[in-house]
Amino acid sequence: MTNAARSKAIEHYVAARPDFEQQLGFFEALWAAQDEIATDAVEYAPASTEETVSALRKTRTLFSLVPPTIPLEPYRAAVRRIAGLMAERAGLPEEQSAGLVEADLADAISEEGLDAMLSGFDAFVSAVMAEVDDDRLTEPLVFFVLSEAATPFLRQPAADAVKAAGDFDWLQYDSGLCPVCGTPAASGVVRDEGELQGGRRWLSCPTCRTQWEYARVRCARCGHREQANLEYLYDEHDPGHRLHTCKKCNGYIPVTFEKQTTVIAVPEVEEVIMVPLEQVATSRGLSPLGDDVTETAN
Repeated sequence: MTNAARSKAIEHYVAARPDFEQQLGFFEALWAAQDEIATDAVEYAPASTEETVSALRKTRTLFSLVPPTIPLEPYRAAVRRIAGLMAERAGLPEEQSAGLVEADLADAISEEGLDAMLSGFDAFVSAVMAEVDDDRLTEPLVFFVLSEAATPFLRQPAADAVKAAGDFDWLQYDSGLCPVCGTPAASGVVRDEGELQGGRRWLSCPTCRTQWEYARVRCARCGHREQANLEYLYDEHDPGHRLHTCKKCNGYIPVTFEKQTTVIAVPEVEEVIMVPLEQVATSRGLSPLGDDVTETAN
């Protein structure tokens, strides 16, 4: 998705939903920072098309074939920049903002830890938190900073890895986990394209920003296919933004129906817009990733 499309989507929602102006202002600054940080990304050479397609058919992630290189000092600089941006513009409680400024997360990141990041991001976050040892910083907050700092170094390698798949039919991949890095999809977009009546659904990775096609009548969390257990939760005044919910695993995923939003759907922007709807889902006992996620990525 181009920066022009993202800017247009932000402009559209600021005008249509003034209550999101502050949130979108922060994320616009974050995404602009990531675009600048991405210039430090290391050139990536993906696996061959044959190896790539074989891995996808086995639901194996492409970064497990050829891991990308994230340079330590540029990544540390990215962590400091994003932590500072959050402290300044994210509207966090004063204590957390101070913690982000005073506790140097970047200094707690080692070469060894960074090399192991993609094979276990939760463990990476836990190790950084243990090293910093600051009660003002919660796990979700540290996770966000470290993850968003990684994204600029992964976007182009992910795009190169996907390109190596050629004309692969993404429905054969058949997983709600990112085919490149293995992160659970953050959202989906239904676009009216091709011959499939009603449009095709594309899932989006929050870490490397890969998009891949996924069956519409299927839970993106547990893979359940029975239509009777799958339904949409949405405000009747905003049918373009919905949560696809599953009674089998109690999970959900935000889905944008592009035709009903009057603007090209940019996943990262749509994810911000649907936060209030996710809060409704949580209040009803639904879980973002489901209570019994059985799919795994290697």
